[in-house]
Amino acid sequence: MSKVDALKTKLATLDEQLAKLTAEKAQVEVELKDAERAFKQSALNEILEKMKELGIDKGEIAESLGLTVAEPKKRRARAEKGAVEKKAKGAPKYRSSNDPALTWTGKGRKPGWVQLYLDNGGDLESLLIKG
Repeated sequence: MSKVDALKTKLATLDEQLAKLTAEKAQVEVELKDAERAFKQSALNEILEKMKELGIDKGEIAESLGLTVAEPKKRRARAEKGAVEKKAKGAPKYRSSNDPALTWTGKGRKPGWVQLYLDNGGDLESLLIKG
């Protein structure tokens, strides 16, 4: 066997060993992560158990670490129907000359009857309620 063939054979063997070692390394890394996670969880469980024994609250721990614990937001209860008085409407400032039942406070969007009156050349001041 020539030297070139021997080196090729040795390289193929090393490639196989490298592939096996790479697969084994990946498996060990997964096992290590699992073991670390289990260790941390076990330590946390021990700490929580000790806190319960001593009557220590999570808020006290957070305070001692300089952290704030957000309290869960409380939902506001809705008032029962009819329990809350409706808002009083503003006093009317304008009244229709055609139909005295139509009034407008002057706030918000102009009602249709006001816009129609203005479009026909009317003046808003003539609709003012005097008094």
